[in-house]
Amino acid sequence: MEILNFIHNLLWLGVPDVLKGLIIAILFVVLFKKAIKKHSFLFYIYPGFLFIWYCTYGILELCKVDLYGLIGKTILWKLLWLPHSYALDTVVGIGFIFIVMYIGVLPKWKIVKELYPIRKEMSIIGGLILVGHGVMRLTTMKWAWGDAAELNLLLIFSYGILGLVLLVLIFIPWITSFDFLRKAMPAKKWKKLQTYTSVPLIILICIFGITINLGWGFSILPDLSVSLWDVKEAADGTAISDLSQGYQVAADFLAARVYLLLLIGYVWLRIRKKDKGTIKQAIVH
Repeated sequence: MEILNFIHNLLWLGVPDVLKGLIIAILFVVLFKKAIKKHSFLFYIYPGFLFIWYCTYGILELCKVDLYGLIGKTILWKLLWLPHSYALDTVVGIGFIFIVMYIGVLPKWKIVKELYPIRKEMSIIGGLILVGHGVMRLTTMKWAWGDAAELNLLLIFSYGILGLVLLVLIFIPWITSFDFLRKAMPAKKWKKLQTYTSVPLIILICIFGITINLGWGFSILPDLSVSLWDVKEAADGTAISDLSQGYQVAADFLAARVYLLLLIGYVWLRIRKKDKGTIKQAIVH
């Protein structure tokens, strides 16, 4: 584990998780775009494992089954949570969804044309991870309302409201990306359903990313006027500084800015594409 921590810190220390997820997802699809199309099932194995594990954990936790108590702090437990520990799950799933959505609004560059044929596969991969994560976090949504007095409004809004809305919005375009449902629906109806759910989804993912990161940032270090070099004494007498907390706050605020830029970029590109379409129609008529 120490080696993994070293490699992870060497590569990603100071990089917001959302950027990490985007970089990994982009590199992955660029390198394996042909293989994903030909052997899509193989690329569903890892996200499928996460989906099954997270759903199992979330449902059992809702039923008040203590999996940690059953498995204990074992190698198996560490392996099961390894993707989550190194942020190789949710943010990667978000990265895939961002790619899918941005492909729909970006100019028809060569790379966009190359990735367009695997939008369905990317949607399924991202959806498997995010739906599984959403089910796992159902208890967190419940916790947000149960401990509302101890949380700031940003966290309550993120976990208690947006979390559930996002789970529904992710589920619909994800499940209808599978061929058995896609073929059962009229093409126009399928396209409308995808548009009416996917566009709000990407916007709300960005809003969720902004609010949850700001929420945790303000909750970790509510008094931003303090000196990060100040040393405090913990309950056990250990001397601690605000520097580590300050680093986390900085990372949270940076992540919120990244989500904001992604939101602005997507909305701008979508409006731009719509305006171009309107101009073309006017020229034709």
